[in-house]
Amino acid sequence: MNLKTTRRLVTIGFTVCIFTSFIGIFFGAGNPELSNYMLTAGVISLLFTAAIIMKWARCPWCGGSLLRKFFKLEVCPHCHRNLETGKKKKGHGGRGRK
Repeated sequence: MNLKTTRRLVTIGFTVCIFTSFIGIFFGAGNPELSNYMLTAGVISLLFTAAIIMKWARCPWCGGSLLRKFFKLEVCPHCHRNLETGKKKKGHGGRGRK
């Protein structure tokens, strides 16, 4: 799966999880069945999103895990390639000189 598609699915999954949890908490006060259904849907969407992250949040070139800073990374921390273009980073691979 494409890295852009993975980022979109993770964003949608987290959004659904947050909205279903808020609906269950705030609008389910008078209706405990609605609260239970919405909180269950929130947990299921969270687990689905976590499975997507574990399976497809990887560098397309080296297969290294991109769990940390998944949405901000532009260069793979393992192979130092650009995640969009695949070009290698020149120099120290994005690391600062000391």
